[in-house]
Amino acid sequence: MFIKSLLSLVAVASVSAVPAHAVTLTGVNGASASVTDFSAVGLLSFDIDFNAPGAVTLSFNIDAADVAGMGVDFNAVLRNFTGEGLSAYTLSLDRGSFVAGSVVRQFGGATQVGVNGGNATLTFDTPEFLDVEVGNPLAGSNPVDWSIDGLGAGTTLNLTVTAVPEPGTYALLLAGLGLVAAATRRRR
Repeated sequence: MFIKSLLSLVAVASVSAVPAHAVTLTGVNGASASVTDFSAVGLLSFDIDFNAPGAVTLSFNIDAADVAGMGVDFNAVLRNFTGEGLSAYTLSLDRGSFVAGSVVRQFGGATQVGVNGGNATLTFDTPEFLDVEVGNPLAGSNPVDWSIDGLGAGTTLNLTVTAVPEPGTYALLLAGLGLVAAATRRRR
């Protein structure tokens, strides 16, 4: 009887000692970028360092504890290490929808935020060469987290973040390729 009571007590203690599950990053796929995950219960949070323009898809598992409130809070730091100015970032969800919060640029400048369900576009008035804070990733006093609504427990959420270079970058690339082609023809 004593052993049975002791085993019951140990079982209850071990169940209560299990930490709550949190939003979990399960995969990163895409362009040259590195991702650091800071997600927690009810919070999808990461830093992403783009080394080249392009798209990166992040996969997250959402647990019951994460969706206990109204939605999952969302914040991120998007860093531009491409050496090029970016004209925009786009964010796309494969399920759920964004509720926009703050967007802060490291060195100022205006950002036009467009949200349409699971798609968001951050368009810059001047090229962005450094950091963009989406929501309140650095626990400042004024910025407001975004949220993602419409998620259920056991959901795998795919979030694609795309660094969009300035249109002038493409023009320079095409001009450079044209010069290389001309030089190659001339040598022949």
